[in-house]
Amino acid sequence: MTGQEYLIKMDQLLDMTKAAFAEFAATTEAAINAARPQVLAVDEDAADAAALQLDTALLRAVPMVVAPAHCEFLPLQENGHRLVLAADGVYLEARRPWLHLLHRLTAIPNVHVPYGAVQPKVELAFGPLGGAMPQLQEFAHRARGVAPVEAAASVIWNSASNAWRIAYPETIGQASTAHIQFKQVELAEDEHLVIDLHSHGHGPAFFSATDDADDAGSVKIAGVYGMLDQDEPTVTFRLCVLGLTIPLSVPAARIYA
Repeated sequence: MTGQEYLIKMDQLLDMTKAAFAEFAATTEAAINAARPQVLAVDEDAADAAALQLDTALLRAVPMVVAPAHCEFLPLQENGHRLVLAADGVYLEARRPWLHLLHRLTAIPNVHVPYGAVQPKVELAFGPLGGAMPQLQEFAHRARGVAPVEAAASVIWNSASNAWRIAYPETIGQASTAHIQFKQVELAEDEHLVIDLHSHGHGPAFFSATDDADDAGSVKIAGVYGMLDQDEPTVTFRLCVLGLTIPLSVPAARIYA
């Protein structure tokens, strides 16, 4: 075999290899597409490419998973959130360095859904909220000192040292008896803003429509102090998770002890 004939044979072999690989890749892709669950209810071949890309991005931002009926449920491992479809309804699962939450958003009545069960939970990595009581008490003293003007504070947890600290954010403009606006405090490595506090001066402790709007996209514990001119001031606390709010019981008597 001459050198030229050898090169021709090699080219033919290379072409055959490329063709075989292309056929293998196409067959494999078809098999994967046929086997995978269709997460988006859309005809991907007929859908507009840009629209499909947007829908896929939204799904990646807030995935939905199914709770297994026969295998062990694997909780969310990384920080983020997702929806979980279980036998009894749809759950919101969220994880932060300080929080793991599984909360049922809606039930599925009268329809048998062949999926597994999950257990609702609110797990705080730092343990009982009472660990931050010194910081909550410090803010009570400060808020009383500036009342009837509103005050604000951030209670921060360090996941490496399990230590708490309180920080007072820089206000934007002038705080008043009905309003306070402030910049977010800067966090060091391993620090997490867990509790967002503000006061209502001599008014009652409650979450206003403005508070609801401010808390809608956040994951934190929010607290309001009120009636600071009284012998028995009031407080109200809630866990905020992406628009979901869960009331928390924090005795005012302990804070103002």
